[in-house]
Amino acid sequence: MNCFDGRNFIRYRHSADPGSISDDNIWEIFEDSQRQLWIGTLKAGIDVFDRDTKTFKHYPQIQFHLDSSVHSTYIPAIVEDAEKNIWIGTGYGIDFYNRKTGTFTLYLNDVNNPRSLGHNNVFSILDDRKGTIWIGTKEGLNLFDKKTKTFRVLRQEDGLPHNTVLTLLQDGSGNLWMSTPKGLSNLMLSRKPDGTIESFRFKNYDESDGLQGKLFNEGAAYKTRKGELIFGGANGFNLFKPEDIQINDKKPIVQFTGLQVFNKEVKIGEKVKGSVILDKSITMTPEIRLAHSDNVFSIEFTSLNFFLPEKSQYKYKLEGFNKEWLATDGNSRRVTFTNLDPGEYTLRVKASNNDGIWNDEGTSMKIIILPPFWKTKTAFILYIFLVMAALLVTRKLIQQRERLKFVIEQERQEAQRMHELDMMKLRFFTNVSHEFRTPLTLILAPVEKLMKAASEEQRTQFQLIHRNARRLLNLVNQLLDFRKLEVQEIKFNPSEGDIVRFIRETTFSFSDMSEKKDVSLDFKTSVDSLETIFDQDKLEKILFNLLSNAFKFTPEHGNVSVTINEVHSEEGKWLEIKVTDTGIGIPLDKQDKIFERFFQHDLPGSMVNQGSGIGLSITKEFVRIHGGNISVTSEIGKGSCFTVTIPVKDVAAHEAAIAPAEVEIPEWEAELQSDKPALLLIEDNEDFRFYLKDNLRLHYKIIEARNGKEGWNQALSALPDLIVSDVMMPEMNGIELCRKIKSDPRVSHIPVILLTARTAEEQKMEGFESGADDYITKPFNFEILQSRIRNLIHQREAFQKDFRKQIEVKASDVNITSLDEKLIQRAIKCVEDNISDTAFSVETLSHELGMSRVHLYKKLLALTGKSPIEFIRVIRLQQAAQLLEKSQLTVSEVAYKVGFNNPKYFTKYFKEEYKMLPSAYAASRRSKE
Repeated sequence: MNCFDGRNFIRYRHSADPGSISDDNIWEIFEDSQRQLWIGTLKAGIDVFDRDTKTFKHYPQIQFHLDSSVHSTYIPAIVEDAEKNIWIGTGYGIDFYNRKTGTFTLYLNDVNNPRSLGHNNVFSILDDRKGTIWIGTKEGLNLFDKKTKTFRVLRQEDGLPHNTVLTLLQDGSGNLWMSTPKGLSNLMLSRKPDGTIESFRFKNYDESDGLQGKLFNEGAAYKTRKGELIFGGANGFNLFKPEDIQINDKKPIVQFTGLQVFNKEVKIGEKVKGSVILDKSITMTPEIRLAHSDNVFSIEFTSLNFFLPEKSQYKYKLEGFNKEWLATDGNSRRVTFTNLDPGEYTLRVKASNNDGIWNDEGTSMKIIILPPFWKTKTAFILYIFLVMAALLVTRKLIQQRERLKFVIEQERQEAQRMHELDMMKLRFFTNVSHEFRTPLTLILAPVEKLMKAASEEQRTQFQLIHRNARRLLNLVNQLLDFRKLEVQEIKFNPSEGDIVRFIRETTFSFSDMSEKKDVSLDFKTSVDSLETIFDQDKLEKILFNLLSNAFKFTPEHGNVSVTINEVHSEEGKWLEIKVTDTGIGIPLDKQDKIFERFFQHDLPGSMVNQGSGIGLSITKEFVRIHGGNISVTSEIGKGSCFTVTIPVKDVAAHEAAIAPAEVEIPEWEAELQSDKPALLLIEDNEDFRFYLKDNLRLHYKIIEARNGKEGWNQALSALPDLIVSDVMMPEMNGIELCRKIKSDPRVSHIPVILLTARTAEEQKMEGFESGADDYITKPFNFEILQSRIRNLIHQREAFQKDFRKQIEVKASDVNITSLDEKLIQRAIKCVEDNISDTAFSVETLSHELGMSRVHLYKKLLALTGKSPIEFIRVIRLQQAAQLLEKSQLTVSEVAYKVGFNNPKYFTKYFKEEYKMLPSAYAASRRSKE
């Protein structure tokens, strides 16, 4: 630092002397009101010069935020305020030195606090005549509020030409002048009577105003005694008196100067897409109309300000599109619009002169965007008519649909009524079949017995009775089969047998009809015997229908023949059955329809029994169930030939269910009546019950009951060895009786045989599900019934013997009835389904089984000898043993998997159950493998 005393220069330099200046790079010198010199250095903080001792007091940088010194080495600005305190601008915020306390306060920028210092890099500080502190930083001009100790920051958006404020000066009017990297700026202030700032406005100056350049130097600013302001820059300095600068107060006139569509200038009278947009100059045009396709257009404007026009400012707004004014400068005097919706808009433009004096009235132009045809009023009228027409058409369609729905609903209701009628018919046929089958059984069973002991002549008569009874049974079955085909699918029930022999016997069962009608009956076959798999019942019905029709439509002295051939093809072996007659024949146009239900064609007057039209329909369905097909060839007056082709299945490859072998039982001795098993017969038909009693009394002690209710009482009182019951009875039917017997522990051990005329698979299933031990359909062979009774009684005796042996060997075993066994099985399944659930408890088990906890405890303890908690634990341990033996899981993983929440408890109980640790158990089992 150099000091000139009027004659000589005194130089102060940094040395080892602690009283010397701290740095030779001096950046700022300020003399305060007490004539102390504050010297800001570039690298060593701030010094205070003592004029008496000619020494310097140092305030170096403080690393930690203490209040005894400045906080930066770089000191570019120093100012004293009205309270004699010192404001020091640094490269790290502002240090405020309080003379009274001798402490420093640091003000810094906080990005999260908008009222903090704008930037930590400070360039200049000014204390104006009103006592207001202004700070110029790298990020705007800061105004310090002494009451709140906060800052207000003014930036480019407030009017500054650049955010960096390098120097600050105040002119005689109290306004601020500052230099920036983009010229000078004059901040004109308006204050309230108490001195606070009410409003402000920036006016900026650049090279066009006579400045040496845009860029000014840091700290290069000075105010002379005459009030002149000097600002220095890279190309010299500017000196001026602020009061000599005049303000242009004339409001500029705004005019539109040009129109462009798709960046092409529109001239006066020029047609654009067939229409003229401008018929005169745009400056004289109050309104323009554009088609919707002219969706990119620009309008140019200008202000009639010829003094520094490039500093003119503009604002525009398209009413109907913009709500706010949009600003632009004098270099961009064009506004472009794209894709405006059809409608009316008003473009308003206002401008300012070079000194910011605005013409708020400006100018305006009406812009009309014409809609496309589909958005015009005419189009909307057409739309209304089209919508009305569509509504009318829709209404008509809805009415038609509702009528159709009504018709469909009527048809549905009619179909429902027909279905209900069909179900009533089905129930009727079922009941009638029961009534038919019972007398048929009483006919067939005695006839079969008489045939065995009859002479040759009598046997012929008995065979005639037997065949016709079987034929009547087939007619009843055919009625039932037709209803079954309507309501459910008839299943294929194959069995093994000689199909050629079966067809031969069925064919010759019509020999009596052949003799009666004087029609010859022939049977021919190319295969003497063929063991295969077929449904005997359905094949019998197929042949019955075909032969019945053949004899029905063949006149006297005619011929009916059945021919069997074995046919081989790529698909396998087939059996071809031909039923040929010399009857009236079938017309060619009717041959495709004869297999349809209820189809009938005209017959000669001599034919009285026309039939119902369901036989051939059933026949076709039964052939289809066999996997074959049926066809017909016929000629009027010569006869017809029906050909049935069914596949031949290998008996060895057929996986048929093996029926339990009948146990050979020695003949019962009539003399041993005291040892006869007791047999309870329950049948509502007196004749049929007498027939059964008469044939079974030689070997059994017979107890009779007329209905299910009486049978139940007899079963409880007599405890018979076996029960034979009809299904359809008054008071209580056979299904209910069987279900009641099997659910009562007192009689649940008694075998039950159900006799019924109901032959459907579902009905048989219902009988077996009720607990029946056997299910025999009427009519039946009496020998089969007797054999079934003997087998069931013998099996029961064998079971009792085995059971007694078990009691003798191990008296502690539990005798579990079928109901108890089901309960144990359900309990085991319930525990296994929840095997990994650690929260599964006795309460959960009792809830799942539908029992109370006390009842469950007593039941399990009586049946298994274990309490419910022990029962659950044993099943868990058994599962664990299987996992240890067959899986690779660890002991802990197995414990958690089977529902133990602690491996220690698992190990304890496992050892109690299996007498070894789980790990040892797993090792021993795997070593055996």
